[in-house]
Amino acid sequence: MSKYLILGKSGAGSLIPEFLFTELGIDYEIKFTNKKDIIKVGKKGYNPLGKIPVLILPNGTEIFETLAIVNYITMGYKGLCPSSNSNEYFQYWKMLSLMATTLYSGYHRQHHRDFYVDEPGFKSLKLKAQKEQSIIFDYIEKNLTPYICGKTITAVDFYLYTLTRWDFDKTKLRNGRPNLTNFLDKLRSRPSVTRVLSQQPKKT
Repeated sequence: MSKYLILGKSGAGSLIPEFLFTELGIDYEIKFTNKKDIIKVGKKGYNPLGKIPVLILPNGTEIFETLAIVNYITMGYKGLCPSSNSNEYFQYWKMLSLMATTLYSGYHRQHHRDFYVDEPGFKSLKLKAQKEQSIIFDYIEKNLTPYICGKTITAVDFYLYTLTRWDFDKTKLRNGRPNLTNFLDKLRSRPSVTRVLSQQPKKT
């Protein structure tokens, strides 16, 4: 294999490595797949729970978990992670970790409730996840100037933008959060984002 291969789904977490590769000008392919194809019993790399994205390197090495993929890309290619001797570096990792462990899982609980509870608990699970996320988005609002790490865009910004696309009430998400509104408009108009989104297959 001569280039990177992303295993993903339309509009899902695989958008994040797509955004990063496109922003950095790195050639890649993406295969839109399903859970059955992701699970490879007895093989390393592919997610045993069938979750995407999975990144396959040109040498065949397989990486899963979005945070691990983001770390691989930003360690190997300069431009989307602050220098390790800067104050922004700690802000970057703090916010990236918050999004990966809390915001991402909150959206997963809302969109895939049957993974966590039986049907009688669906409404309660969704409301509790949204309440927790509201606190986090208020915190993010105070940290956007206009990006997470100040005036320079980083991988964490593309991560955040992807997560917000899964919100059930995007109008409510923006209400009372002018910094977040400005941020979302900036990211949506970025050429790399426009290009990736235009290439997503329509969901059926």
